[in-house]
Amino acid sequence: MNSLEILYETKHKNMQYFARKISINSKKTIINGVKKAGKTFLIIDYLQNFDDENVLYIDLKDERVENKKIAQNIHKFIKLNPIKILVIENYDFSFELPNVEEIILTCDKKIENYEILTLYPLDFEEFISFDKRHFNIEHLFNIYTNIGSYPQIVLNNSNNIYSAMQELLHVMIKDPIEFLIFKKFSEFQSSKISLFQIYNQLKTSIKISKDNLYKKVKKLESEKMLFLVEKYNSPKANKKLFLIDFALKNALTFKKEFLKRFENMVFLELMKKDYKIYYTDFIDLYIPQKDYGVFCIPFLTEDLIKIKLQKILLHVKELELKKIEIVTIGNEGEFWLKNIKCTILPYWDWALQD
Repeated sequence: MNSLEILYETKHKNMQYFARKISINSKKTIINGVKKAGKTFLIIDYLQNFDDENVLYIDLKDERVENKKIAQNIHKFIKLNPIKILVIENYDFSFELPNVEEIILTCDKKIENYEILTLYPLDFEEFISFDKRHFNIEHLFNIYTNIGSYPQIVLNNSNNIYSAMQELLHVMIKDPIEFLIFKKFSEFQSSKISLFQIYNQLKTSIKISKDNLYKKVKKLESEKMLFLVEKYNSPKANKKLFLIDFALKNALTFKKEFLKRFENMVFLELMKKDYKIYYTDFIDLYIPQKDYGVFCIPFLTEDLIKIKLQKILLHVKELELKKIEIVTIGNEGEFWLKNIKCTILPYWDWALQD
């Protein structure tokens, strides 16, 4: 029995799956995104809609799969069997795709006429659907801030959650130098940094050139492991750094900086809406396309928030903001800053609004 026959006869069932906001709706789909965000689970769940005889699932990174043999035989095999949906994970473009009614690929490149779906770790709404043990929204928020957004960590029953996070990171970042770079970057979560500053700190502990550091940082950016956010209208200014998961810093360092973690949480909710995000000297997160400013102020009262915003009224006017939201922990309210509506919302209400 050849490998394609074995793969064809393999049944694919999700033992445990929870709905994600993203769904497969096209006959030709590419799923990309962050490693370990749940791409395979999303695909396997979708395959439950088909009869087994109509499905062929191939993972080209499966050590048992010989890519050359797949390439040589797949077109003939498809013709000989009633396959209606073909899934190829980690498609490497080493062979031409066969003619199949429906194709799902995971890869990082675009193909004409294929819909691209980008999957990230869980947002807060998805996290709630994953956690079936707790029902109080504030308690769920507290858990979320500590364990983060990766599905396998959320579902992990380990007593040592940081050890589980470290193991997951080593799976996602196999290059030891890249891992050390990511670890160093995590220390600067939600802070303004320059790569030269990071280089000067790293070169005392590891052997790395400036060019090599910049190359590896670009790779981590392309893999969406970290995000470097520009200052508005100042592309050469220091970038503000955010991690793909706000809780990872706690697994890599003993520094406990909740305010930084909180801002990273808010950033990720906005980033998953495909906004182009900037920061300014006075606004934590600024979305010009929406004339929208977001402040991450977890603990201040409404009166103190008003005073803080009144001090930057000129800056707000210069940007012609139409909307300001202040994300807090527990506080809520509403007021006007001249003709700009300012809304104060607890994170759990802000993240769950449409």
